Amino acid sequence: MQDKKEILGRIITAVEIEALMREGRNEEAHSSLSALLKKEPKNAYAWYLLGNLYSRQQLYREALDAYSNSKLLEPEGPAAAAVDWVVEQMSEEGI
Repeated sequence: MQDKKEILGRIITAVEIEALMREGRNEEAHSSLSALLKKEPKNAYAWYLLGNLYSRQQLYREALDAYSNSKLLEPEGPAAAAVDWVVEQMSEEGI
């Protein structure tokens, strides 16, 4: 039963963070993600969300690091395509 509660808690946390990001409340989203990753450093989806947050702010190096962490934890997850996209953006901007 504990596992179901933990999973539900993770889903709720992710939804709350995604809502903060949609509302442009980036500092709050970053703070929530930092706290979550401190508790759960192997949470691939949290790393992916952090990459999304950095991408929106055009902080491509930070985004690449976050997406890479996500991809290492979950190679077939959404970060796989995101890594390629960030590399392309960095190349276009000469970073």
